[in-house]
Amino acid sequence: MENFDKYPYFSDEDVSMIAYCPFCESDLNPVKAKIIDDRDDSQLIHIQCNNCQGFILALLTKTANGLSSVGLITDLTFDDVFQFKNKLKLRADDIIEIHQALASKTKKNIVKQLIK
Repeated sequence: MENFDKYPYFSDEDVSMIAYCPFCESDLNPVKAKIIDDRDDSQLIHIQCNNCQGFILALLTKTANGLSSVGLITDLTFDDVFQFKNKLKLRADDIIEIHQALASKTKKNIVKQLIK
């Protein structure tokens, strides 16, 4: 597994909780895993299936009660996720503006409206 040597509080066994690929249902062991972000007792990890090359983002958190993980199927590569990680966050107003632009009767120049 890549990048886990410098994070001793997460072992290969911890990551094995994500036991199979949700795309092809093959065993994810051995797995291609890269750490995207590391904060306190949590890590955001990008996982790639060796069989079908599908991608999963997983948030692993170590608590007093054990390890918790949440996975998300994605089409983003590690480089894509890393690139977007530090971008500006979307605000609620941004979403409303996008909705209004898409719902408007005059959809001319919608791209210009959205990237203003």
